Amino acid sequence: MSKQYNKLIKRRRRAAYLARRKKALAESAPKKAAPKARPAKRVSKSVPKKPAVQEEPSSAAAEVKSSDKATAADVLGPDSGSPEAVETQEAPAASEE
Repeated sequence: MSKQYNKLIKRRRRAAYLARRKKALAESAPKKAAPKARPAKRVSKSVPKKPAVQEEPSSAAAEVKSSDKATAADVLGPDSGSPEAVETQEAPAASEE
């Protein structure tokens, strides 16, 4: 039994010696200035890209779009008989007099 225990002691001594030697080499070695830049890693083709998330327009943007719509007078002309078009024609006439 003592022979096996001697082997255990030898292994521990050897492991401690190697640890000390490794530490001494690390301390004596000069420090690296800066790590070299590595090229970008390639993305595997099997990974699909996520689609860009599109934001929905806000209510203010929707109001602006609705105000840009053409009225019936704009499309059909002033002679369409719409009441809005008649009022707009009478107002400038009154201001001219």
